[in-house]
Amino acid sequence: SSVPVIADAYLKGFTGFDAEEALQAMIATATYEKQKGVPYVVKKGYIPADKVHEATSIAMEYAVDDWGIAAMARKMGKTEDAETFSKRAHYYKNYFDSSIHFIRPKLEDGSWRTPYDPARSIHTVGDFCEGNGWQYTFFAPQDPYGLIALFGGDKPFTTKLDGFFTNTDSMGEEASSDITGLIGQYAHGNEPSHHVIYLFNAVGQQNLTQKYVAKVMNELYKNEPAGLCGNEDCGQMSAWYVFSAMGFYPVNPVSGKYEIGTPLFPEMKLHLANGKTFTVLAPKVSKENIYIQSIKVDGQPYNKTYLTHEQIMSGATVEFEMGNTPLVEVEFEEQTQ
Repeated sequence: SSVPVIADAYLKGFTGFDAEEALQAMIATATYEKQKGVPYVVKKGYIPADKVHEATSIAMEYAVDDWGIAAMARKMGKTEDAETFSKRAHYYKNYFDSSIHFIRPKLEDGSWRTPYDPARSIHTVGDFCEGNGWQYTFFAPQDPYGLIALFGGDKPFTTKLDGFFTNTDSMGEEASSDITGLIGQYAHGNEPSHHVIYLFNAVGQQNLTQKYVAKVMNELYKNEPAGLCGNEDCGQMSAWYVFSAMGFYPVNPVSGKYEIGTPLFPEMKLHLANGKTFTVLAPKVSKENIYIQSIKVDGQPYNKTYLTHEQIMSGATVEFEMGNTPLVEVEFEEQTQ
């Protein structure tokens, strides 16, 4: 969807387009009765899996769009629209089955899809687009702390997230061929998983974000023909790599925040359109030294798990002290939703 792209551009201060017209076009798309599944979103708060093909993943993606619409509307002072779409942005919760801690397809009568194996990816049934219940359970990049709350807090969420990278249950013979680049159920070759590695930051497990980011960069990208482990949809496989190599990644596309992972190179510079230069330094980084020991921004100690768009555009210098062992206790400032 283009909705998060437009909202993100507006919130970051980009001009050269009519924001009012853009917002109205976004709202029209989100309410258009012939748009796949939208009438069910408006009337029921979810899309029934027995009525619309790939209903569950479509609805999860609509929720991301709705978050963007709400954020842009709020910035423009359109309170009513902001409230409407903020509510819709949380509709992903309507698919969470708390008895099994998985996103689960829901039928028109309100019951859950039964039987249900979250590892299975059955194209003919079509509950999910190129994915399974494991992968879409973590597809709420717009609201990670709301998702954590559904699990009952950091501990059960961390357990499930650990399992995501270690579970090897079969996806079945009918699984989409696009689900590639697997680490457990995590599929780096397909975009719905791309933000999930960075969710460890939200539960104080930054070392695991660093571990898996380094693993993907070093093992799933090759400097050769067909060097990507999956489908380069709109350049996203490359975009993930470029962001992650710099040491950060935009989990929530309209937050203005970039979650810190682990850098790939000793020095990188971004020459910005405003004439300033943003610099990332990690002189000791290597395939062994993947764990961040400390961070400085413009020479001052830094204890947040993210960088902001404003910091980047100011031409800040970020320094990573790297080592080969994860820190047992990481003192980072907690984020707020």
